[in-house]
Amino acid sequence: MWNARGAVSAAVLAWLASGALGVWAQAATPRAPGGLKFVDEAAQRGVLDLAVNSTGPTFGDYDNDGDLDVFVPVEDLAPGLHDRLFENDGKGRFKDVAAERGVRNPGSMSRGAVFCDLDNDGDLDLLTATMPPGQGRERHVPTTLYRNQRIENGVANFDDVTRAAGLMRRGNPNDAKIGGIGDTAGGVGCADYDNDGDLDLFWKNADPDIDNALFRNEGNWQFVDVTESAGVALQGKLKDSNAQGSPNWVDFDEDGRIDLLVTNERDSKVLFRNAGDGRFEDITRARRPPNALPFLNPGNAQGACIADFDHDGDMDVFLPMADQAGRLIANRLRERGTLAFEDITARSGAGVIRGARGCVAADFDNDGHTDLYLNNGGPSNVLINDVISDFPPFVQFYIAWEPAENTLLRNRGDGSFEDATRGSGAESLGIGSGVGAADLNDDGFADLFVTERTYYAMGKQVSAQPGKNRLLINTPNRNGWLKIKLEGTRSPRTPFGARVTVVAGDLVQHQLLQSAHGYNSTNDSLLIFGLGSRTTVDRVEVRWPSGLVQTIEKPALRQTLRVVEETPRPR
Repeated sequence: MWNARGAVSAAVLAWLASGALGVWAQAATPRAPGGLKFVDEAAQRGVLDLAVNSTGPTFGDYDNDGDLDVFVPVEDLAPGLHDRLFENDGKGRFKDVAAERGVRNPGSMSRGAVFCDLDNDGDLDLLTATMPPGQGRERHVPTTLYRNQRIENGVANFDDVTRAAGLMRRGNPNDAKIGGIGDTAGGVGCADYDNDGDLDLFWKNADPDIDNALFRNEGNWQFVDVTESAGVALQGKLKDSNAQGSPNWVDFDEDGRIDLLVTNERDSKVLFRNAGDGRFEDITRARRPPNALPFLNPGNAQGACIADFDHDGDMDVFLPMADQAGRLIANRLRERGTLAFEDITARSGAGVIRGARGCVAADFDNDGHTDLYLNNGGPSNVLINDVISDFPPFVQFYIAWEPAENTLLRNRGDGSFEDATRGSGAESLGIGSGVGAADLNDDGFADLFVTERTYYAMGKQVSAQPGKNRLLINTPNRNGWLKIKLEGTRSPRTPFGARVTVVAGDLVQHQLLQSAHGYNSTNDSLLIFGLGSRTTVDRVEVRWPSGLVQTIEKPALRQTLRVVEETPRPR
């Protein structure tokens, strides 16, 4: 390697230039706590999308071929920017087929999306949330409801059924004119709030003077706006109901009726408790439990990530904050016997200040404890009108302009966290938006799909650093795992709200199947349970939205366990 004078030979210099130096540097970089290690494979897998302006990923096997596809909403502000549907070829490589499948939706200014089987026919339908056109555009694309035609026609193309399905707000003439919801969507999510066996829809609005909307599924592709009658309207409750990020449907008090957490920017979050009669009660400000007083924090939260972080059996909440430390709020249902929450940010280690937009909760090292990944974008301290000169002066708000590094927080096992970012390969410097988790290579470990922003004005890029997608593939370790796929019968086919408990000796884990989280993102609906060094599982218990409880004894590890909701025996 070295010549007589101690100089590096030309051959060695060429070898170093070819990438060996990078290998040495990588080998010298210590792995993150817990051995966490990710590798960005977005480019080789076909999803890099340099200079895209996307919000959050939405996972689902829309064509029922046994592998995961990814829908990515995009704000269409420049040529080539439109919604993406990345179809998996079965080998982990992706191709954008949005145009062929009918979901390209040019000019849509998309803010979020969610896959939901709205007619319980076994294929995934799609709801995309949009905002009004800007910067001289004339076409007004409303929030769009797509029906998957795979079961009916044998091909997984989508039909726009928004107008026919009545997905328009009651008494709104503009919605009726354009054939759908015409204001700025902040996020969408699905749940069976009335326990009738089909999925209903909640639509969040990012305009402070316009309300959100709850649509009840009447069956046969008909939806009715029940916002007022259900008691979930926010106008008049808050000074500034700018509702960003995915709505969070969770049965916080475990009474068998799914509740609704709505996150807002610049005002308090609101927890609606399901009363069971088609109505919701706002318990956020109640002086006595059940209440949710810690959610009065007025910070800029864009959705939430919900999991049993502390292993006490109830669901806790992490709020990604763009203007302050992220907040970790513990559910104290078990300790107090009634619904109440406690902000434990200061002692949890989760209070990261990097301008968090998106978040995702998953057990990345499969040690049995739920970790957090935050997609950061720096503080929102630049007035958008200063950097996008043609932005309308009657709309003014602050955006993140300087990129920030993302954060990986490893759960120590007691609900507190350590920063495991350095050396993990998941640092990802950028102006972040959404992030979702899914096991894309079927090795039992959760991978990450991370999206970023690129700012445009009149079709030209104005942000210094172009955003892109990152596909962070998780490097597996020796820890055991069990994946669980749920299929409802009495409950919705995709049973959002189902609660799964896995008992493996001293380790007891609880997970909820949720339709959306964080900033307009969704995980794979297949749940992954990490088991650490344990070699057996005692039992799996599923509490379905219908109320049925089903138990599977001693399932084998390192498999995907398919659980179909039982039909109760007649008495």
